[in-house]
Amino acid sequence: MRAALALLLCSAAASAQQSRGFGEVRASLYPGAAGTKWQLLERVRPTLEAELHERVKLVATVEAALAQGRDLSEELERTLGGSELGPLLELAGCQWPAFRNAALRVSGSGDYLDVDRLYLDTYLGELDLRVGRQALNWGSAQFFNPTDPFPEVLLAEPWRPRRGVNAVRAHVPFGELRDFTAVVAVNDALDELRAAGRLRLNFSGTDLALLGAWRGRERGLVGLDLRGTFGVGWWVEAAYLFGAPAHEELAVGIDYSIPLLERATAFAQYYRNGAGSAEPGFTGRSGGLSAAVAPTCARGESPLGGAAERDPFAPFTFGRDYLVVGAMLGILPELSASLAGLQNLNDGSGVVVPTVSYNALDWLDLSLSAQVPFSWGAGGGEFDPRPEDMVIRVPAPGRPLTADLSGLVPDATITFWSRASF
Repeated sequence: MRAALALLLCSAAASAQQSRGFGEVRASLYPGAAGTKWQLLERVRPTLEAELHERVKLVATVEAALAQGRDLSEELERTLGGSELGPLLELAGCQWPAFRNAALRVSGSGDYLDVDRLYLDTYLGELDLRVGRQALNWGSAQFFNPTDPFPEVLLAEPWRPRRGVNAVRAHVPFGELRDFTAVVAVNDALDELRAAGRLRLNFSGTDLALLGAWRGRERGLVGLDLRGTFGVGWWVEAAYLFGAPAHEELAVGIDYSIPLLERATAFAQYYRNGAGSAEPGFTGRSGGLSAAVAPTCARGESPLGGAAERDPFAPFTFGRDYLVVGAMLGILPELSASLAGLQNLNDGSGVVVPTVSYNALDWLDLSLSAQVPFSWGAGGGEFDPRPEDMVIRVPAPGRPLTADLSGLVPDATITFWSRASF
C-alpha cells in the first residue's frame, strides 16, 4: 500500500513537472568463496519533482531492485547445515527465512520496492524547510564522519546512494558562510525520536561547526568539525559519543590537487574509533556473520542464540586506529581511475578498492571496481581473517560443536556495473 501510494504521488508529480533518475545493472564475482560465486542485481531509481507552489516543491524517489545469485543468508544456512551444528539445529526444529519466489528472493512488494525519498521542500524567506524522507550527511572527513548524526560508510559501495531518513530539517543561513541547521527525525518503526543541531561559522577562511545530537535510548553526541586550506586542504572532525559504551571518535586528514592530465587529487586520513579493539588479530566477523540471519526454532531458542537487534549507530569497524587513503586521476574527460584504501593500524589488515569509470555516452556510465583484502604478515585481522578466526563454537556435552565460516569470506569482490541516466 505504501509503495502504491508513493507511485501514485510520483505519477501526479511527473505529469506536472519533470522526472530524472537511473537504471542500473550490477554483476559481482566472489573468487575464493564457497557456494555460489556470482550475483546479479538490477535496479531502477526514478526521481520525480513537482512544483506545488512558488515556494513549495514535492520530491519523490522510488527504488525497485531485484537480485539473483549469491545471498549471504542462504550461504550461511548451507554452511551451518553441513557442519557439526546441523543436527543440533534440526533437533531444535529450526527453520530459516524463506521467500515465496526463491529465484528472485521476494515474498511481497516490500522485498523489491522502496520509497527512499519522499519530502516537501518549502522556502520561507530565510528559512528552508524540508519535511519527509530525505538524505542527511554532515561532516568534512572522508568516508568516516564522527559528527554525522546518521552515519553511513560507503567506502566499499561507491554505487549506493545514502539511505533516506524520516525527518524535518530546518536550515537558516546567516550570510554566505554561516548557517544553522536543525533536524528532528524518527526511525522507520516510528517509535524512536532523534534530534540534531549544527551551527557553522567561518573565521579567516576556516569553517568551524559545532554539533550536538540525541539518538534516543540515552545515546547522543557532541562534536566539532573544522575544515580549511593551508597549502593543502585539511580537516579535523571529532566527537564524543555518550551511551553504551561512551567513547570518542576522531578523523584528521589532508587532501591535495595537482594539474595532471585532466585532474588529479589525493588524500590521507587518520581515523580513531575509541570503542574499538587495539589488539592485533581482533575480528568480530565470525560472530557478525552467524548473527546475520537467525533461524526460527520450534522448540526453544536457536542454539546459535537469538539475533541481536542491530544498532543503527554501531561503528562500521571493529578496531581502534585506521589509515584511510585515496587518489583519483582524470585520464580523459570521459575516463577516470581511483583508488581507496583502509588499513587497520592495530592488526595490519586492510582493504583496497580500485575503480575505473568510463562515460561511454552522455547518458551511460560503465565502471569496474574491486574490493581486495590484505594483511601484513600471517596474523590475519579484521579485513583478512585467518580460517581459524572464522570458526564458531557452541557449547555441548563432551566438547564444543564447531562450524567453519571461512568459505563465506571471498578472496576479493569484483563488481562491474552499468548505469543509464534519464
